[in-house]
Amino acid sequence: MQSSLFTRKTMPVPPFIPAVHRPALSGRHVHLLRIPRVVQQRMRTADKVSVTEWSLKHIQVTDGAHPGHFRLEYAPHTDFVMKAFSQPWTREIWFCGVEQSGKTRTMLNCLAWTIDVSPGNVYYLMPTEDTASKITYGKIKPMLSQTPQLRKYLSSRQDDTALSRIHLTHGVTIFPAHANSASSMATWPAKYCFGDEVDKYPLLAGKETDPITLIKKRNRTYKGRYKRFFASTPAGRFIHRGMESCHQVYEWRNRCPHCQELIRMEADRLLFPEPENPETRYACNNCGAIWNEQDREKAIRAGRWHCRKGSEVVRPSTIGFHHRSWDCQDISLAEIAQARKAALTGGPAEKIAWANGYEAIDYVPERQDRKENIIYTLADDRPDKLVPGSGTIAALTASADTQDNGLYYEIRAWGWGLSMESWQIRFGFVQSFAELAEVIFNTPYKDAAGLYYPVHLCVIDAMGHRTGEVYDFVRKLPGRCQAYRGGSGRKANPQTWTNIDRYPGTSIQIPGGIRLVTIDTHHYKDLLAGKLQVKNDDPGAWHLLASIRDDNPHGADYARQMCAEYVDERNHWQCPDGKANHFWDCGVMNLVAADLLQIKYWSKGEQ
Repeated sequence: MQSSLFTRKTMPVPPFIPAVHRPALSGRHVHLLRIPRVVQQRMRTADKVSVTEWSLKHIQVTDGAHPGHFRLEYAPHTDFVMKAFSQPWTREIWFCGVEQSGKTRTMLNCLAWTIDVSPGNVYYLMPTEDTASKITYGKIKPMLSQTPQLRKYLSSRQDDTALSRIHLTHGVTIFPAHANSASSMATWPAKYCFGDEVDKYPLLAGKETDPITLIKKRNRTYKGRYKRFFASTPAGRFIHRGMESCHQVYEWRNRCPHCQELIRMEADRLLFPEPENPETRYACNNCGAIWNEQDREKAIRAGRWHCRKGSEVVRPSTIGFHHRSWDCQDISLAEIAQARKAALTGGPAEKIAWANGYEAIDYVPERQDRKENIIYTLADDRPDKLVPGSGTIAALTASADTQDNGLYYEIRAWGWGLSMESWQIRFGFVQSFAELAEVIFNTPYKDAAGLYYPVHLCVIDAMGHRTGEVYDFVRKLPGRCQAYRGGSGRKANPQTWTNIDRYPGTSIQIPGGIRLVTIDTHHYKDLLAGKLQVKNDDPGAWHLLASIRDDNPHGADYARQMCAEYVDERNHWQCPDGKANHFWDCGVMNLVAADLLQIKYWSKGEQ
């Protein structure tokens, strides 16, 4: 028998066979089976080495500050994370760390190890389609092509290496997916799931559940054999809570170069720069020795992971790792000190940046509800409509919150400079748009010397109530009135613009169209909450009129509304049912108006 797979061969009689039996065995044939290379690869049993051992032997880093052969010296903390992923009983890894702490590199090493040592389909989940494309073409494909041990699995067919999948010759398929598309996480089963920057995922994937739950469903058919790896810088969503819920949780401890004790570095041990010593330093928690930057680098290199939860668990299936800025060689003590000082003296944005980007925890706002008596302390002695004089004021803005039966409004004056000090000029309620125009644009607002100040811009709420009327009102006052819509969620850009050409719910065109600005209201509500904490005699104060005091019923209503909203555990602003918050919204819209005009950057020469 002869074919491309089988070879016929005559076998000689072995010499040890006795002569009497040799004639019976002569002329015997055997058929040799030739196994194709692809089949050999699938039948091959790889050496069961850890991810660390495999990476040190094979991985070529193709980007970043340290390209070339992978080395642990630049990120010693990743060694134990990779070894934990290698354990046969480990099902999930949750790596919560600050930016540039080696999270993605660690995940890619684990991905490469699965391809060569324990093959199976892979999902690699990114926040958006754009980031999924970038990780595919910028990191995964270069790693496959430039690492010799992985290059042999690349297919020569162009269709096998596409944006939606990478199909390797030994049967493994890598699916790059994005969290805002449920369909990109559907259909195919997978043995491995990697989730990168999970706190940038949307809360829901389309109309289904959250992306983390959805991607886990890809592992259902691999009972007891699947592995998952989730990593991110915390931003109040998945990673920190996922890490804390693991069976075991580890945090990095640094070893003092003086007393050799392992310590957890803390903010209250920082020594800020002084005139006589301009270098940022740190005092050891145990012996009090003063570290400089070189001492801290030694402490990090000599550090190790400390199990702070679940040390009694022998074979944990879920393991969490917490890596802070204190433990990262690429973040200097000076940078940490600067961020800490900003968090102590700044507003919510600085506090969030410190919690997420340096302590690697979810930001928890100080739950101190505003009290009405605090609002009253912001009132000065000015009567309604009087503008502060003596060159104090740069511009006036106005805002209006639409209701079915009328409109709440507020007019504010803004001072010069970055502190954005502001004075309330008038507030109240009107029943029609004509009355609103009369109050905002046709009433003269003057200072004590008689100098007239016009309202430069009015921001008016266009959603929820009387949207068509708002569009008509804005069209009549081009450049002086702006339609506004509040957006949900916290976004990198607090302002987005949309061109509206038809009235809502109809096919009727709006002559000339309308430009609608959508605002991240959480951003501006954080700013307003910070303003209300500034004392009346400090820069950046939010001054109120004398008429808001509690002996005035309208003023009491104003104070109640300014205390209606609160921040929930997800760091989102909420208003309880039945509580009015119209003047609070007016304050937010006035901040938006001042931001749109960029008043804080005006110079007095422009007056």
